[in-house]
Amino acid sequence: MTRPTLDNWLTAEHLHWSLRHVREMLPTARIRRGQQTVELIAAHDSSLLQLEFRGTHHSFVLESWLESTNVDSLTVLRGNSSLLEWRAPDVRDDDVHLLFSVTKSVTSLLVGVLVGRGLIEIDAPVTHYVPEVIGSGFDGATVRNLLDMTTAFAFVEDYNPGEDLRAYRNAAGWYPSEPQSPNLHEFIATREADGAHGQRFRYQSPATDLVGWICESVTNQAFATALSENVWAPMGAEADADIAVDRQGTPRNAGGMSTTPRDLARLGLLVADGGRGIIPIDYINDLTRNGSTQQWADGDFAPWLPGGAYRSCWYQPRVDPDVVMGVGIHGQMLYVDRARRVVVAKQSSWTLADDTDAHNDSYLACQAIARALG
Repeated sequence: MTRPTLDNWLTAEHLHWSLRHVREMLPTARIRRGQQTVELIAAHDSSLLQLEFRGTHHSFVLESWLESTNVDSLTVLRGNSSLLEWRAPDVRDDDVHLLFSVTKSVTSLLVGVLVGRGLIEIDAPVTHYVPEVIGSGFDGATVRNLLDMTTAFAFVEDYNPGEDLRAYRNAAGWYPSEPQSPNLHEFIATREADGAHGQRFRYQSPATDLVGWICESVTNQAFATALSENVWAPMGAEADADIAVDRQGTPRNAGGMSTTPRDLARLGLLVADGGRGIIPIDYINDLTRNGSTQQWADGDFAPWLPGGAYRSCWYQPRVDPDVVMGVGIHGQMLYVDRARRVVVAKQSSWTLADDTDAHNDSYLACQAIARALG
């Protein structure tokens, strides 16, 4: 294999390797584990691999679907019991794999802790915490607007990639440095207004990077440290995680976190268990049950989950009760069914960044697994 570079690490031929070796491509900050690990009980059920489910256009058998769709790992928990740990042939249990936008869902859990500690008010204006964005497209937005992606600023998230996304990734250090390129904070603070906040769901990742900026502001800590002390270590992770940072050390907390397969599943279990006293139960209940179906129906992804919602960086299909998902490009998914206490954690290296049918097949596979175990 020819080792990828910053010029090509996100191209199709390199993704299977590069998504598990981000710390070799980009500067990263370490999210440290604690002294105690939440143990997962091995109760493997190989019959799950023969589960049949109906996808968007076709029926599948789970094992063949995993083998044919660039899945790198699939981990299934029912409570603390690990029922399935499927790995692609060269994927190790201790590989830390990029989560892309599932990172947003993790960032939200840190916000929940900080809300519980009285450091963040959900309905407060963003500028109260980050005055650097006064006069920008974020002026007038609340923390709730950021969490629910109902902010309105000029940015188009086109994974071709389009001009906006290329400039955004360049600011984050994901491409080779260009002359006079802004850093991530400068990029955020120079977004222009584009309509009224709070009207509809608009998928714009820089909004969640601003959430991380707020977390750093109120804790006076680096994001990686705050996440480690408030979520990662208390949760009982078995390994350190990483988060990509820009050239000035600013975290890409909208899409730059890497974790092992089991620790991704442990994050889902934390939500399934109602926060376990780490995340306030009221915050968990809110992100799994509240949210505006109208803002979703008027928004960018409405055709994917009709009748759904997006709340605090988690997707709600609103089909089975108390089901939420973290979703990332190139096939990342964290599916949590609180009612059944089932978690499905999926890491992938799809050659296409964003494929609605493939995302839907992933959701339907996870739903079928949870229903089979319920």
